[in-house]
Amino acid sequence: MVEEEYSSFQQATDPIAHSYTVEEQFVAAKTGIEQECEDLVYVGPHFVAVVDGATSKTSRRWDGHTGGRIGATVIRDAFDSLPPEVTARQAVDQLTMALQQLYEQHTVVDVMQADPVQRAVASFIAVSFFRREVWLVGDCQCLLNQEHIVNPKEVDRITSLARSLFLEAEIAQGKSLDQLRQEDTGRVFILPLLERQMIFQNNPSAGQYWFPVLDGFHVPDEGIRVLSLPEETTTIILASDGYPVLKETVASSEQALQDLLAEDPLLFRTYLSTKGVAAGNVSYDDRAYIKIRVNKPN
Repeated sequence: MVEEEYSSFQQATDPIAHSYTVEEQFVAAKTGIEQECEDLVYVGPHFVAVVDGATSKTSRRWDGHTGGRIGATVIRDAFDSLPPEVTARQAVDQLTMALQQLYEQHTVVDVMQADPVQRAVASFIAVSFFRREVWLVGDCQCLLNQEHIVNPKEVDRITSLARSLFLEAEIAQGKSLDQLRQEDTGRVFILPLLERQMIFQNNPSAGQYWFPVLDGFHVPDEGIRVLSLPEETTTIILASDGYPVLKETVASSEQALQDLLAEDPLLFRTYLSTKGVAAGNVSYDDRAYIKIRVNKPN
């Protein structure tokens, strides 16, 4: 839901806080059930972030929550303990440690080490006001003064293409779009790849297939993307990859999403994805969006 009462943090209450205003904030679950959403937003005096919990590939639950939901929750809450001056490297290490502590609490560190598919996994994008930087680990996105910045994964491009090819073959053999909405055989076809690609996460030795995520284990320096905020930056929009088209407002981003889903609900022609809109769901992925205005000093 878009917040009608805008949040702001003024330097008067915290000598090293940075003044900004939250103009819009929105989080929605692909199922339409808020409690199942694996994308979350963090708003604090020194950081603003969007955390995107990865869709779980196993039936493991953490106190009743999916790996994506618990991973996003742990990361969001861990931002509260980050010192304002922390570097991106230090922040990622502390967020990683928060997930490691989750594993320790459930006495599954060895299991998580041996089987990456079981891990609680998340991506994030954050603004550090102290350092005037945007940090990315994984496939979130942002608009900085209308410049669109994405962080795509090569493995997603490959698996999305494979799914598209498989679904086109299904249709050529007589299956209908409605049948494929009920049972996405293209998703089933690529699921072994989605599971096996986990061995490439945070593993640069995998070459073109490796990708960075927060999963409770070390994120290589190459996986931490740091963008300096230009002095003239006044508007920042952070979002998860649940928005194929990111716009200047929640309403326009939502409209672009709905237009796309109306045209290509399985997301295998107009926009290629590893999943479409499952029967009964309202979108193909959870989504989170926050727009902030950086206030100029008096």
